Amino acid sequence: MPGNDSNKIFYNTVPLEVFQSLTQQGGFDQFVDLELIEKYLLPSARVMEVGAGFGRCIDFLLNRKHQAKILAIEQSPQLSKVLLEKYKDYPNVQVIHDDIKTIEVEDKVDVVLWLFSGMLDFAKEEQPVVLKRLRSFLKNEGKLFLDIPQLAELTVAKYTGAQDIVMETPYGNITTFLPSFADIENYATQAGFSKVSVIHYLTKTEKKRSIYMLEI
Repeated sequence: MPGNDSNKIFYNTVPLEVFQSLTQQGGFDQFVDLELIEKYLLPSARVMEVGAGFGRCIDFLLNRKHQAKILAIEQSPQLSKVLLEKYKDYPNVQVIHDDIKTIEVEDKVDVVLWLFSGMLDFAKEEQPVVLKRLRSFLKNEGKLFLDIPQLAELTVAKYTGAQDIVMETPYGNITTFLPSFADIENYATQAGFSKVSVIHYLTKTEKKRSIYMLEI
C-alpha cells in the first residue's frame, strides 16, 4: 500500500480554497472536535499541532485566549507559507515547515494534536512508527489526541478494502488506512502510552468521528 510520501502530491498542489471547502464539508469549521477536548488543552503550556493546514486549530486556540506556546508543524510548502504569513505577528505561534517523520523537537510539549484525519495519510505499517515519534515529543503525563472517522462511515472518499480508503481528486489521490480501536490500542502500547480512551461524536455536517486520547 502506498505510504505518506505518495499523499504529499495532493497537499502540495491542492488550492487553499479547496482545502477549506473540505473542512466545511466535514463540519470542522465549527470546531466541535476542539470544543470536546478544550478542557484538556487549558492547562497546557506547550501544544504541538501535526498538520496545521491553514490554521484552523491555531485560530481556535487564539480566539479562546489560550496562553500556550503553539508549535504548528506543516510539511506542505504552500500551506507553510500561508501559516507563516498569517501568524507572523503572534509570538506564541511557531510555524515549522518540516516532516513529522524526521523533525526533531528540542523542548517537549504537554499536548500533541493530530486532528482532521491526519493519521490516515500514513500506511498501516507507518502509523505505529509515527505514534512512537509523537510519544517522544511529550512531557511526562502528556497527551496525544487523534481524530479519525468511525469505521464504515461514508465520506467523500471510498473504501477499497475493509479499512483501506482512497479519495480521488484532480490534485492527486489520497490513499489511506483507517485504524480500528484495537489498532489504536496496539499502536499505543508499542509507543509506550499507558492509557487509551475515546470520544465518539458527530460533526456539524453529521459525520461520525472518534477522538482518541492517548496518555503517558
